[in-house]
Amino acid sequence: MNRHIYIVTYDLKYKWARNYTGLYNVLKSFPSWMHYIANTWLICTEKNPEEICNSLRPHLSSDDNILITRMTNEYFGYLPKEAWSWIKSRRQYL
Repeated sequence: MNRHIYIVTYDLKYKWARNYTGLYNVLKSFPSWMHYIANTWLICTEKNPEEICNSLRPHLSSDDNILITRMTNEYFGYLPKEAWSWIKSRRQYL
């Protein structure tokens, strides 16, 4: 199975009233992850998007939204140096 970098982004409807610690713990449990943008994580894993979502879903409300998509080698943005280093060191997974 191949490892890939996935973008996980979400909109948590009840973050003021619900404890999402389980969600964050699952995201941090992936072999490699980066979190420099609010509500967005990059994770490096052998799991596919459906498997990733299934592991996160128990920690989300039915009203929350989530999108998981594979990152490609076409990207651009403004991030801290540490974030670019993380991405560049895993370029073979794009």
